[in-house]
Amino acid sequence: MTDDSPPLLQGCSGKGHNRLPGQQEGGWAPRPCPECGKLFEPKVRNQLFCTTTHNTAWNNRATVRGRVLAPLSMVASITRNGTRGKPEDREAGRAAARNQHFLTQRWRDEDRAAGRMEWPEYMRRRLAIGFDPLG
Repeated sequence: MTDDSPPLLQGCSGKGHNRLPGQQEGGWAPRPCPECGKLFEPKVRNQLFCTTTHNTAWNNRATVRGRVLAPLSMVASITRNGTRGKPEDREAGRAAARNQHFLTQRWRDEDRAAGRMEWPEYMRRRLAIGFDPLG
């Protein structure tokens, strides 16, 4: 490393742990936590949850649900909800579409009863802070 090299961004500093400029603590408007719905002041620009515990709970629940929904979604999409393919594939597609819809409604109702954020709002917030689902 030469003397004219820029300093490395590592270790603790007065601006926060390994944060780039613009990510320093404070100054952002309070926002609701998707898990508990309570307002909190984010410490970094892209913070969505009030605590790491809430972030973990949300992501664990999404992972479990996704493992169930992904195959149903694939079959429903490939068979166009049971209107394309061999007869046995059509039946599988119809069943997958029914189950996908049923589970989505059930989980939406569970989330509402628990006071969690609606999924469309959660996705809008993720996209607003730079989430790229294809990246």
